[in-house]
Amino acid sequence: MDILLCCEHFYPSVGGVQKMMHEIGVRFIKKGHNVTVVTSWRRDRINNTTDGIKIKSFHIKGNAVSKIKGDIHAYQEFLINGKFDFLIVIAAQQWTFDAMLPILDNITYKKLHIPCGYSCFYDKKFNQYYKNMKKYLNKFDELIYNASDYRDINYAKSNNIKNINIIYPGASEYEFTKIRSASYRKDIGIKKGSFIFLTVGSPAFHKGHKEIIRSYLLSELPFSSTLVLNGNYPNTELLSIKELILNPKKILREIALRIIGKSSYNIKQLAKKNNDKKKNVIFSNLSRDSLIQLYFDADLFLFASHIEYSPLVIFECLASGLPFISIPVGNIEEIVNVSNGGIICEGKRTKDHRSYVDPKILSLEISRLSKNKKLLTQLGTNGRKAWENRFTWKIVAEKIENLVTINH
Repeated sequence: MDILLCCEHFYPSVGGVQKMMHEIGVRFIKKGHNVTVVTSWRRDRINNTTDGIKIKSFHIKGNAVSKIKGDIHAYQEFLINGKFDFLIVIAAQQWTFDAMLPILDNITYKKLHIPCGYSCFYDKKFNQYYKNMKKYLNKFDELIYNASDYRDINYAKSNNIKNINIIYPGASEYEFTKIRSASYRKDIGIKKGSFIFLTVGSPAFHKGHKEIIRSYLLSELPFSSTLVLNGNYPNTELLSIKELILNPKKILREIALRIIGKSSYNIKQLAKKNNDKKKNVIFSNLSRDSLIQLYFDADLFLFASHIEYSPLVIFECLASGLPFISIPVGNIEEIVNVSNGGIICEGKRTKDHRSYVDPKILSLEISRLSKNKKLLTQLGTNGRKAWENRFTWKIVAEKIENLVTINH
């Protein structure tokens, strides 16, 4: 089959959507299909293929609310005239989806859509956007949701939308099948025998790194430990006059973020308040291979993100047998229920549907679980088994393919 994947950003851009589309595309190619990705043009994209996936770029950006800019007509003509068996468009609120809506009736091949959470659903600017959404959703042959109870699927159910399917994301059977040797420890400064806490994600503030550091420093641990915060931590310790002249908007934004306490700099400053010689805080931005080693080598994953849908990092915890503590965010409770690979820490959800945790409460859970070796082992075993049986990207791609070949 000839398959088209539509997403706003793709290789060499990184992120959850990019990862999902790449992994699914690679599995389709392994099955003998031809795969093309349509996405935004990037100056740093040297090749128009990656791992056998062809990339078709358009100079387009924006969404229906902020206004789409670029050659929309060329994109629409590409969709209408394309000789594909089916397409998958992932995420609303971005141009590859929004520019497709007016021409859905003119696309004669099958159309699948992964809504991906509707992050702006409660934004007043998007009120009309979502009032109009229901008339488009039934024009897709299949809708794929990554959670059974979240704003996107609940919207579909409340509007009697058909063709609803639930398919969870996954983690790579290529990356996580074999346990890697821990060769990165010396490079980032983890001492031998140290109990390793890990969190992964960028941007740091929205991924709850501030709360995680506070919780870790408050926790009572009878052993030496290391907290590794892996993410894109820019070198913002010093702000120079030269940088201010060359990029004033960037520097002024950084200053504003520091004032309100939302900069990576603020988070790093918290770590400097560590007075416990048995505790070590490390900021890293590891290569993918080293990060996978760390997943296998770590003892407990800490997750305190403020907003999520169905977080890929948690499925990577399951794949590596790494137990986790998470606050109630996205569909994390559902993942725990189907995997039994981690525990939920008490947290609160605000009116704008973001999640937060009291560091004192999270510190108690960290202290309790990290001392329970038997439970840690059991959670890790449960998670690994659940991943093998349900959450590899191979299984995810097969489920999507079956929607097209069996239902139609």
